[in-house]
Amino acid sequence: MYVDSHVHYWQLARGDYGWLKPSNPLLYQDYLPDRLSGELGKYGVEAVIAVQAAPTFEEATYLLELSGERPEIAGVIGGLDPLTAGFQEELAALCANRRFRGIRVGGSVFDPGLPDHDRKKVLSALGTCKDAGLVVELLVDPRRLAEVAATLAQLPGLTVVVDHLGCPAVKERATEQWMAGMERLSELPGVYVKLSGMMTMAGGRRPELLRPYTDRLHQWYGASRLLFGSDWPVALQAGGYVDVVDLFEELLPDTLTFEEKGWIRAGNAKRIYGIEG
Repeated sequence: MYVDSHVHYWQLARGDYGWLKPSNPLLYQDYLPDRLSGELGKYGVEAVIAVQAAPTFEEATYLLELSGERPEIAGVIGGLDPLTAGFQEELAALCANRRFRGIRVGGSVFDPGLPDHDRKKVLSALGTCKDAGLVVELLVDPRRLAEVAATLAQLPGLTVVVDHLGCPAVKERATEQWMAGMERLSELPGVYVKLSGMMTMAGGRRPELLRPYTDRLHQWYGASRLLFGSDWPVALQAGGYVDVVDLFEELLPDTLTFEEKGWIRAGNAKRIYGIEG
């Protein structure tokens, strides 16, 4: 059984997906739960976490509405900007829904060039998430990982999930900055990592490119701090859902016990996101 900790749903007519362009016809179409539900049943995926595809309060609200209609959506990670004036009010409004699990932020909020008052805003916003028991997910470039670690060290007790292995440059086989940053983050006990986005980063089902990264993550984080995620439908650019699952399974070390593999497949996500069952 699996919990897919990283799924996107979008409806183009909503109009706030600035990164989706007609030049990419595969992704420039609606992707709603009905298009994925058959795959979930086929592979024993009992729940998904819907992750923001637009950096807006309105999209987070939309995903929460979807979660009320679709029982497989066990939680929502919204895209709120800690630097906006209305952040605290928007966060409080989203927290009224029990399926709201946290926010996702990008590397720009950890830019060392941020003015001091903006740094304080970020710390305050992340502190509010910690106090509310929310998860903070990170979509960050390896060049930002050192700044991320320095900021998170000031927030003990915050639960953080790093998306897509920490976004290493897999095709270029670049490791130096990624290794230094991800190893440093592993020293913070509240940091977890999603084994997600791997098909897209590698340009297909290419375990030989990914294994140097996943093996390090298993070494640093252990089976209790890693999660399965598909990154559907973005992953469709490199293969189908079957390829995502098979690649994930292929990259699980043989040294793991059946129980440890179960933690990564589903157990850790259930614990982190408060999924019952």
